[in-house]
Amino acid sequence: MRKLVLLTVVFLVSVTLAFAAGSREEVSDDPMSGTITLYTSESLTDAQALVDRFEQLNPGATVEVFRLGTTELVARLMTEIEAGEVGADVVWFADMALFESFAEDGLLLPINPSEAANIPEGFVYFDGMAYEVRLIYQIIMYNTNLVNREITSWFDLADPEFRGMVGSASPFVSGATVTQIASVVQDPNLGWTLYEQLAANDAVISGGNGGIAQGIALGEYAIGLTIDFMARTQQEQGSPVNYIFQEEGAVYVPTPAGVMASTSNPELSTAFVNFLMSEPGQEVLMDNGYMPVNVNMPLPEGVPSPADIPVLSTDWDFLAENREMLLDRFAEIFGID
Repeated sequence: MRKLVLLTVVFLVSVTLAFAAGSREEVSDDPMSGTITLYTSESLTDAQALVDRFEQLNPGATVEVFRLGTTELVARLMTEIEAGEVGADVVWFADMALFESFAEDGLLLPINPSEAANIPEGFVYFDGMAYEVRLIYQIIMYNTNLVNREITSWFDLADPEFRGMVGSASPFVSGATVTQIASVVQDPNLGWTLYEQLAANDAVISGGNGGIAQGIALGEYAIGLTIDFMARTQQEQGSPVNYIFQEEGAVYVPTPAGVMASTSNPELSTAFVNFLMSEPGQEVLMDNGYMPVNVNMPLPEGVPSPADIPVLSTDWDFLAENREMLLDRFAEIFGID
């Protein structure tokens, strides 16, 4: 059985990253035309900013955005695939196990975008059927007005000091949280014990990561799990927050982008994926706080090199084969109907 252990990939690849501030030139590909539909779990604001920039560079192109949370989007996409009426040309969301399944079933189109030369080889997935377009991690974020001690570990979330004030996204909304569960329960230092302790500490499981980040910034939660770029965005807006990469390992969250094999416009679809990896696309992503995957782009200020970030390993076969068990067990522990 193939075992895609993400920790190995990230470390082997990231040690070769040479992020440097370089000139930010426009993509040189010929402008494309036509209309395609992007299915994504990214925030509508972020996705639309990318689409607007792409359409500016390609005046004859139109990209329509269909946005849902990962779990809902996956359900919609699976229903369309079963019915033989797929509405997506490009897909971009946080469910690596599903992308792997799509690749195996021939549902993704092998493409060769020129900008792939500027991202590390380990972030080209399934022989060119999907590509990473930025780096994100699920981390611990906390409100500095409510947390007055050093935070280092996943188990800080289970401290009785924070009873009822710990927030986490729901795996029934957030694909990143599904990845988190699969990673945590297989880690010998964490396991289901962590979730049992969080439940005993009355942790609140609600919505997506964006809502958790905002809740921590507003003081609704003292501490919680969210995504690194969301924490940085709150910091930049002046909120009293900080975040850490857990000493046991943060969760690296792949968010692949790929072209559906059923697309009627493979050229424009490929051009859009290419744009996401290009310097203009990476600029838009970085403006929204993301870490770039293009090696020609600088890291956000104060962010360590990916080689220095501890990361939990993720076995995508385990996730794919045990998804329902993981969700059922999580729901049972937290009393989610």
